[in-house]
Amino acid sequence: MLDVVIALVVLGLSGVGMIALLGQTAHSVRIVRNTERDVRHASDELGRFVVYDRAQLVAMVGRSTSHGWTIQVTQVEPDLFDVSIAASDTSAALLHTSVYRPDTLHGTSP
Repeated sequence: MLDVVIALVVLGLSGVGMIALLGQTAHSVRIVRNTERDVRHASDELGRFVVYDRAQLVAMVGRSTSHGWTIQVTQVEPDLFDVSIAASDTSAALLHTSVYRPDTLHGTSP
């Protein structure tokens, strides 16, 4: 009789462990899904900068807010711009890219 009680206790503890593991897995999947959605939306917003010319990028140098995103544009070199996008002013950047836009007005022709 004692063997049966011990077996039931061990089986119950195993069941509780499995339920906790399944709960943690569901929570992790939810977090990954939400993060993936945020990165997709940030990528869509960052995609607009691919079509911007040099003058538009120079005009956007600094920190700005667009469609709920905080966008930081930094002119690293005369022809190179770093663009970062974050969910807010205080959060870390979700995406970061560098954009090359040569200065065609003052450039030399071969």
